Amino acid sequence: MASNTQRTKGIRKAKKKPNKRNLKTDMKRTEQTRKVLRELAEKDAAQG
Repeated sequence: MASNTQRTKGIRKAKKKPNKRNLKTDMKRTEQTRKVLRELAEKDAAQG
């Protein structure tokens, strides 16, 4: 049987690893933000 320290380390290690769904959602949000910022930069460049 594992000690409390070993079990705690295992649990924390598992929690640290991000799951796939969150990564995909985060990636989509990042892409959308980039798109908006790029459009704003183009507008600003055209005006200035």
